[in-house]
Amino acid sequence: MIRTALARFSNVLLVLGAAGVGVLAPQLSPYLDPLITPLVVFLVFTSLRGVRFESIDYSSYAAIVALSLGLSYVVLPLAGMRLVELALSDAAVIGFAVALSVPTTAGSAIIWTRLARGDAQLATIGSIASLLVAPAATPLVLTRLVGSRITVPTASILTDLAVIVVVGVLLTVVVPTDALAAETVDRASTVAILLLIYTAVAGIGVFGIDGGALLAIVGVAVLLFCAGAALTAGCQRALGIGRDQGVALCFTTNLKNLGVALLVTLPFADPLVTAAIIVYYVVQQTGGAVLADAT
Repeated sequence: MIRTALARFSNVLLVLGAAGVGVLAPQLSPYLDPLITPLVVFLVFTSLRGVRFESIDYSSYAAIVALSLGLSYVVLPLAGMRLVELALSDAAVIGFAVALSVPTTAGSAIIWTRLARGDAQLATIGSIASLLVAPAATPLVLTRLVGSRITVPTASILTDLAVIVVVGVLLTVVVPTDALAAETVDRASTVAILLLIYTAVAGIGVFGIDGGALLAIVGVAVLLFCAGAALTAGCQRALGIGRDQGVALCFTTNLKNLGVALLVTLPFADPLVTAAIIVYYVVQQTGGAVLADAT
């Protein structure tokens, strides 16, 4: 039973482990910083790789994908920021604003949907749609959320996101599907995520963060995830969406892309910005595991 639980929550344990190594041994961070953009590009590539677009019935998914985009880019960020602003300081608020503005993390959304016996194809299409609109949506949403506090580098964010999406798509087109084994790609994706987490945590200096502030960030992250899950459950019931598609809607709405968030935060030096993103990501992955296990 213990072995089964460890296997089920292996992704969460790896995330926590990478964060722990970043806290205890941050010396390699300066050498890994230049790899952030290539790692995010690689994760985009792995998200798109192997998707057979010609076999998808888009008409049956269009309405739910549009709902997911609206919840993920509009409703959840605007409602979530009201909660964040009640409890946290400006730096942590910016971190959550970035996390709420970025696209869905495709790999996790698809994996948790599959483990929860939901509609994995819908999760795939919803995740890809979120990623493709991110270059335009993310800067706009972030400006709306924190534009009164800071000057959002809209042009830089748009350019960076456009580059990673375009290069990721090009790699998907150029690299044959059978050139890399699925197991190899999954392992490489996991390594890429762990390197991103290590680099981010190692770079913020966790020991310099006030314990009370960090505890408040954890509490807000948990409340945000619970609120997002309740929001999608309410939409599922109100609109008569089936269970399988409701599961996919929940994960594509609430699981945000860590790599893109860390890329967006590069201009922001305050460690609380990155800490909020990392904590929120860990809470999302833990929540995804719990929901998948409970359904």
